[in-house]
Amino acid sequence: MIRRLLLLLRQPRVARAMFWPRTLLGVVWAAPVTAFGLLLALPVVLFRGNVQMVRGSAFALLARGPVADAMLSHHPFGAMNAMAIGHVVIAMHGGLSARVLVHELAHVRQAERWGILFPFAYLASSAWAALRGKDAYWHNRFEIAARKAEKRS
Repeated sequence: MIRRLLLLLRQPRVARAMFWPRTLLGVVWAAPVTAFGLLLALPVVLFRGNVQMVRGSAFALLARGPVADAMLSHHPFGAMNAMAIGHVVIAMHGGLSARVLVHELAHVRQAERWGILFPFAYLASSAWAALRGKDAYWHNRFEIAARKAEKRS
C-alpha cells in the first residue's frame, strides 16, 4: 500500500500537482530557521545590499551586499561564498556562481525536510565526521548531498 502510494507520488503529473502543497509545508516547517536567516539578512539589506527571489529546485530570498561580504569572509567556520539559513541565502556580491546557488538551494531543500531540527542535524553530522577523524565540513552528509546536487545540475 505504502509502496504504491510512493510510486504514485513519483509520477510526473502527480509530482507537479504536489509541488505547491509540498513547498508550502516546507516553508511552514522551516519557518523558525528562516526567521533566523531573515534576521541575519536584515543588516545586509539595510546597508546598501539587495534582496531578490531565486527559484530552482526550491525558492529562496537571496541577500547580497557589503555586509554579506564582510559576514561571509569573517565567518567563524571560515570564509565562504554563500550560506543558506532556511529559505534565505546570504551570498558574496561577486562570488555567487550558478554552481554555488545550486549548492545553497540544496541546503534550502534540506531545511524544508528537517525544519527546526536542521541546524542540530547539520552540527551533529559535522561532529560525527570529526569524531571519526574526518573533516567536519567535507564529510558532513548534508554537504555531500549538496555537492551531489551541484553535479546533477
